[in-house]
Amino acid sequence: MESSPARKWIDPHELKRLMALMLPLYIGNILHMGMGVTDTVVAGWSSELDLASIAMGFSISGTVIIAGGAVLTILSAIISRLRGAGMAHKAGHILNNGKVLALFLSVVEVLIMFFGSYAFFYVTDNEALASRAQLYVWFTLAGVPANMLMRVIMANFEGYGQTRPAMFVSLCGVLLNIPLNYMFVFGWGMIPALGGAGCGLATAIINWCMCLCLLSMMYGSRQHRQRAGQMLALRRPDWRVVRHILRLGLPVGVASLCEMSFFSMVTLIMAPLGEVIVSAQQVAINVSGVIFMLPLSLSIAAAIRAAYHVGAQRAEDFQAMLRTLLIVTYALVIFFMLVTILLRRDIVGLYTESEQIVELASVLIIYCAVYQISDATQAVMSGLLRGCHDTAIITWANLSCYWGVGLPLAYLLIRTDYIVPAMGAPGAWVSFIVALTLTAIILTSRFLYTRRRLFPARS
Repeated sequence: MESSPARKWIDPHELKRLMALMLPLYIGNILHMGMGVTDTVVAGWSSELDLASIAMGFSISGTVIIAGGAVLTILSAIISRLRGAGMAHKAGHILNNGKVLALFLSVVEVLIMFFGSYAFFYVTDNEALASRAQLYVWFTLAGVPANMLMRVIMANFEGYGQTRPAMFVSLCGVLLNIPLNYMFVFGWGMIPALGGAGCGLATAIINWCMCLCLLSMMYGSRQHRQRAGQMLALRRPDWRVVRHILRLGLPVGVASLCEMSFFSMVTLIMAPLGEVIVSAQQVAINVSGVIFMLPLSLSIAAAIRAAYHVGAQRAEDFQAMLRTLLIVTYALVIFFMLVTILLRRDIVGLYTESEQIVELASVLIIYCAVYQISDATQAVMSGLLRGCHDTAIITWANLSCYWGVGLPLAYLLIRTDYIVPAMGAPGAWVSFIVALTLTAIILTSRFLYTRRRLFPARS
């Protein structure tokens, strides 16, 4: 019987597998963002100084931890590729050496965060603010090793197509974050009130709890118990494997750092324009971040499925996955674009009652909706390239497009009349659209080349 037209484009099996991977990842990412929201709300209840200290402290700790963790995301693609190639027995060896790399990266992150926290005293004259921000970072340091080991354990589950454990521990983290934040920020019994810095201590404790929870789930599973033992075994590192993981993962971490620092620098360029403009920009960025959780989750799912099919050398299955992935991605992104545009004032109203901020942020969110196509494309292509173990281009694309094109363009459009009359905040979003579009074009071109190289029969 001839397949229906829908089946030619959407493969039911791949759709089921992608949704099974993506939905828990999406929920988990949203829950993880909820932890940051909880920190902000509780610190805001304490004082404006505590709220500012968290924002300043997170500018270092968040950037470093996220970028370091991004390096280890390649582990899930490596394990999935081994499964596809029928070499799943090697996954324990990969995890053991991934653990070594995680501990090495932890040391690097701790050193960067510790010494970087002294920069607070140079960027502000408010010594109390700098001290609290530094204490927040120092408390966060205690949870860095747990955060990195947790990435390795999550990679094991994701490499086997299981993303619900990460969602479950994210939910536990959010629920635990509320009482711990309140306890350490305001004090409780013999525990002194630490102010905003207490959120850093709560984060460190939660990281260890989540890590131990994931590890117990791995040990408690008959399917994963042996790999848990192999992962934690005290063995001499196989430096060839460690270098292989680092070679594939480092470009992803650097790309993540480039992207986050680009958005942060654009916000700094806008700072002299006034708090209304900066506040509106922050609202629009936050809305964009929530929407981006969708393509980010699809990107991780794409990396896992692509790696599996590459390992198995199944060209037709890879093509079916690709078609299904792209249709699902753009259908969901267009839906979110329309909802964002139609409900933009209501969405902004959830953040502020200031009419000035609502007016400007509502305009910025239209730009935010437009750039979702390019943002989703570059995210998904990045995931596919990770699945194909072709990651070096991701760094160069992000570095050249964000810092080489996007940042200078942002300055010219926001603050000068060289190209057009100074646009202010909308100029930032035009630069975002240009940078993301160029990144999407480069990564798409590279993926098409890589696909032909991996499956020459389709060239």
